[in-house]
Amino acid sequence: MSSVKREPVLRKQHPAASLPERPSQVQSDDSDFAPAGRRMSDAAPVANDPAGEKLVEQHNVRIRQSTKARLSRAVDKLRYETGDRSISAASITDAAIVQYLERNGC
Repeated sequence: MSSVKREPVLRKQHPAASLPERPSQVQSDDSDFAPAGRRMSDAAPVANDPAGEKLVEQHNVRIRQSTKARLSRAVDKLRYETGDRSISAASITDAAIVQYLERNGC
């Protein structure tokens, strides 16, 4: 009798081993623009407000499901690409509201 050499059915491999590498921190000049045509550096800070205010007020509004899903994907993408864990739906929403109010002179 000869023994047959078989590969194990279960492999000991970490789940993150198959993930692609994180993109480099160097981005093209076009990706540095906010949707309103302003540079992200000119927009309100995403995570930390210079006045030291915290995001404490809950603002209940109705938004489309597609917008909510897009916001969720944007948060995940920005967290992954920048490595900044302080980015959240609340911080992006806050920055967008501030940018909109400044653009309309309010």
